[in-house]
Amino acid sequence: MLKVYRNISLFIILIIIGVQWGFYKNYISQFPDFIDKTNIIHIHGALWMSWLVLLVVQPFLINTGKIQLHRTIGIVSYVLGPLIILFLFLVGKESYWRTIENFTEHESLVFLVLDSRGLISFTIFWGLAMLYRKESASHMRYMIATGILAIGPGVGRGLINSFDLDFGTTFIIVDLINLAIVGFLLGYDIYNKKNYKPFLVVFIILLIGAFLWTIRDSDAWQSLARTYATLFY
Repeated sequence: MLKVYRNISLFIILIIIGVQWGFYKNYISQFPDFIDKTNIIHIHGALWMSWLVLLVVQPFLINTGKIQLHRTIGIVSYVLGPLIILFLFLVGKESYWRTIENFTEHESLVFLVLDSRGLISFTIFWGLAMLYRKESASHMRYMIATGILAIGPGVGRGLINSFDLDFGTTFIIVDLINLAIVGFLLGYDIYNKKNYKPFLVVFIILLIGAFLWTIRDSDAWQSLARTYATLFY
């Protein structure tokens, strides 16, 4: 395993810290009352934290030579992945209707960029990780990509709560962070003549997601998002 990938567990731990920072003000600090938080949000959060812990444990088991235990625990991802996808959809649906009650339709469809791209990206990365589960290099890279997706909601909220940034600026910053991380890993794989295709796929998908955020106010996105909401929400 290349040196940079030996530190993946530490990288995911840093993401977990970022998530705790981001959700502290609006969620963690509300324990145990959790004002206006539904069961869907609680389950969604628990599933995501379980997934991130899994991403910490699995590389550690590989690095310590406990391959069989790694494979046994990996069975959990077959259940956890679909549940995360389901609750990403449910949280997005719940968020849409809550936003509709407090903001204009235009603003609600703007926020739909974040929910829809998160759902679609995770589904693709998890699906590819499972498809290539017997090709360890590809499997590992797509699993790392699922963890990177947690940076947006976590660090994004942290930037807003700590520095009072507006949503537009915040998620441009977060998108640039994600693209920089994946771009570094892509370049690292190309330089070392390793399997670069997974991170190329991830980079392209994240780039499309970043582009959608830049056109969130456009008639094209508003029309597409309105159709999506009508069909699925």
